[in-house]
Amino acid sequence: MKQYQTYKCNKCGNEVEVQNVGGGTLTCCDQEMACTTKDLTAVNLMKAFAGESMARNKYEFFGELAREAGWHAIADHFAESAMNEKYHAKAELQAYNKLMYGIDMHETLKNLDIAIAGENYEHTEMYPNFASIAEEEGHKDIARLLKAIAKVEVEHEREYAELKKVLAEEGFFDSDEEEYWVCEVCGHVHRGKKPPKACPLCKVPQEYFKREHLY
Repeated sequence: MKQYQTYKCNKCGNEVEVQNVGGGTLTCCDQEMACTTKDLTAVNLMKAFAGESMARNKYEFFGELAREAGWHAIADHFAESAMNEKYHAKAELQAYNKLMYGIDMHETLKNLDIAIAGENYEHTEMYPNFASIAEEEGHKDIARLLKAIAKVEVEHEREYAELKKVLAEEGFFDSDEEEYWVCEVCGHVHRGKKPPKACPLCKVPQEYFKREHLY
C-alpha cells in the first residue's frame, strides 16, 4: 500500500521518494526530476485512504470533547462526519484492491498477514526510529510514549499470528484440550473443547465465541 511517489534524476541517477511534491517540481543537477511511479492512481488512493482514516479518528476525538463540554449537536455532527469518512476510506481501499488485485477486499487469512506485517513494521522499525528521533530532539516523554506503544504492537502481532495459525489449521472452534470460550455478545463463559453451537444465554451462534487465551 504505497503512499509515496518516486522521482529520479536522469543525469546522476539520484532517486527520492516523496508523499507530496506540493504542486511544484523536484530538481537535481539543475534539471527537473522525472516521476518514475508507474501507477499514480494507486498511490493517490492510498494517500486518500490515509487522509480519510486520519480524519475519522480526529472527528471521533473532537466529538468526544464536544459532548463532554455539553455541545451535543456539535458532537453528533462530528460523529456523523466520522462515519462518512469511514465509508470514504472503505471505498478507496476497495478501489485500490480492485485496481491492484482485481478484488474488493482480501479474505481473512490475507488480512491477518497484512495485519501481522503492519504490526511488525511498527514495533521493529517505525516506533523505534520515531522514539530515537524524539530522544535526539530532547522529547523524552514522547520517546517513552512511542516505546510504550511499540510494546503493545508486539502483542498485536503475536495475537494476529496465533489467530492466523488457528484459522489456517481449520481449528478455530476446536481444541485438543478444554478451554474457556467467551461469548462476545453477552459474556457467557463456556468450558470445553469447543464452544456451544449457540450461546445458551443470548442465543447468538457459535461464531460469536472466542477463546479466552487468545485475547
